[in-house]
Amino acid sequence: MPAFADTPDLDHLRRTEAVIVRLRWIGMASWLLILRRGDFAVAPAVVWTIYAACVLYTVATHWLARRSTAIVRTAVVTTTGDSLITALICLVTHGIYSDFYPYFYLTIPATSMRFGVRETFLAMALNAALSVVVYLGAPGTPHAPGDLALRVFYLFFSALIGALLSREARASARAARAERDRARHLLWRLIHAEEEERKRVAGEIHDRMGRQLFELFYGIDRCRDAVGASDPASAALLARLAGDARACSDEIRNVMNELRPPVLDDFGFTEALREYAATLADQGELAIALDVDDAVRSARPEVNVTLFRILQEAVVNVRKHAAAQRLAIEFRRAGDDRVRLIVRDDGRGFDPAAPARGHFGLLYMRERAEACGGTLAIHSTPGAGTEIAITVPA
Repeated sequence: MPAFADTPDLDHLRRTEAVIVRLRWIGMASWLLILRRGDFAVAPAVVWTIYAACVLYTVATHWLARRSTAIVRTAVVTTTGDSLITALICLVTHGIYSDFYPYFYLTIPATSMRFGVRETFLAMALNAALSVVVYLGAPGTPHAPGDLALRVFYLFFSALIGALLSREARASARAARAERDRARHLLWRLIHAEEEERKRVAGEIHDRMGRQLFELFYGIDRCRDAVGASDPASAALLARLAGDARACSDEIRNVMNELRPPVLDDFGFTEALREYAATLADQGELAIALDVDDAVRSARPEVNVTLFRILQEAVVNVRKHAAAQRLAIEFRRAGDDRVRLIVRDDGRGFDPAAPARGHFGLLYMRERAEACGGTLAIHSTPGAGTEIAITVPA
């Protein structure tokens, strides 16, 4: 079935495969109830051996759905395998007259859930071919072509319904994705405008305040030189004023770095992260543990800005709400084309499922991550600290 390889939405396929795994386990439980009736066409040992093989198949498909990275291949295998095990159990339990035959009908909507219209009818064709095999190969069952034709018609009707539902569902999904993309694009434009304004304000502060502070330093130094040793009290006052002016200059520089760190534009997020962590460590409020994968290079500029803003917001939340003593920051790859930033504290924690009235920090972080095509995951327990993981395309 080569058409399966064209499936575009891998996330949808993973979710659907997880649902079908649970349905398959329910199916195996129902098979056990049916088999307990003992209505076999061959020796019971053969039937129970086949059932045991089907359970092993269910275990294997469960493992594949959870572990496999090639989800399209997994879905193709399980789609075909479900029809094959149904045919196998029907062969030893009265063929097309078996109580298990209706499971053929169930494999078709399962296919339409995974894939599209063409694949649904391909699954119907496979089930029809297997029905012919079961019809001809099942021992001790009458050959009534009309009964076989009726079942094939039911397969076609099931495929028709599944295909129509699949087409409507996919159209709705495409419309939802388009709306999501438009909203994300608008959000990104707003974020971009905000960042440009931050950059402009930082430049204005540098150009205006920097010149005036230089003149202030120069004037104080000239006054100190003029006073000299003739007026120690005035000299001491001027020295204190000079210290206050330099502290003000340092604070303005910190504000400029908060608005738009030059290192972020010049060297990327990794170096901006190291500088920011060093600043936090110098403040002495938190014990900082930084773990950066040196193999991770700087990403796109918009990704760098997004990660830095989320990091700032996460640290603000820790300092305001967590009452933490230690803060761990990790930055590393998450697959071939994604990077992950993790911020973990040992503070008081909280319940992520509980609504946080009046607090918009988490919403701010989530919106920025999603605007960049990423995700934000929160793991926290009251009294056990908090971990925030942001994963974005590199």
